[in-house]
Amino acid sequence: MLNHNEDSDMKIVGKSQITKEDAFDVIQLIEETKLQRFNGNSAKAKALGANIVSAFSYKAAPDELVQLAKEHNVSITDDVLLQMKILSVFSAEYCLDNFLPSPMLSTAAVGELYDVLQELSPEFYEELSKSTAFSFYYLCLKKCSEEEDRLIGEQFACACGKKGDKAYESLGTDLHNINVKVYKKAIHGFHFV
Repeated sequence: MLNHNEDSDMKIVGKSQITKEDAFDVIQLIEETKLQRFNGNSAKAKALGANIVSAFSYKAAPDELVQLAKEHNVSITDDVLLQMKILSVFSAEYCLDNFLPSPMLSTAAVGELYDVLQELSPEFYEELSKSTAFSFYYLCLKKCSEEEDRLIGEQFACACGKKGDKAYESLGTDLHNINVKVYKKAIHGFHFV
């Protein structure tokens, strides 16, 4: 008969004491924080995050987006414009997370991006916070790297309510690729140490 009160195989989650390894991690964090602040990288990361917001804080679609949509035979409705902006924010976050020299700088840049976005465009920030698109875009990145761009395009089409529409898929793929090139160039332009 099983003893339902037996808990010898239970693992305790969490720790009550700080180990030497934890203290070492805290010391590393403090050292990196100090280093990034004094070499100017922290200020650059915040400036980068704030500057990137201009790429998607517009009310009406900029001419280059209108032209890109035309090239794909897609009409820009309010919903399509919203999804284009959401994809642009995702692309920015992806670049900040993957192309800055440290996770600490990525966190600073992304945090500043959202703080400035919330201040400049609270309506869009609210829409973005309710959207589930990011979750689906991140799932696309978990697939084979050769398929990521295509999958992001497919997800963009779904977010626009046009699942399977090749024009929307192609627009989403191209928009993400253009954004990544622009944001990578911006990151390199800040000359992080």
